[in-house]
Amino acid sequence: MKDVQPITPTTIRPLRVLVAIAAGAVLIVVGTFLFVEGSDRYQLWRAGGVWCATLEPDGTVTKSYGADACDY
Repeated sequence: MKDVQPITPTTIRPLRVLVAIAAGAVLIVVGTFLFVEGSDRYQLWRAGGVWCATLEPDGTVTKSYGADACDY
């Protein structure tokens, strides 16, 4: 059986570490995108497909869901 070396800074291959960090970063970005998009779709579904956006004079945009929130 092959001898197993302990993990030390000299036994870890730097390229593998960089690949793992890059893969983790990509997964975090994709996961965040899916979460934000999914939560928006969920709110729209709960509101019965009705949404509106309100533009304030200072430039802020408020997105509201539901017929009650969007009734003018």
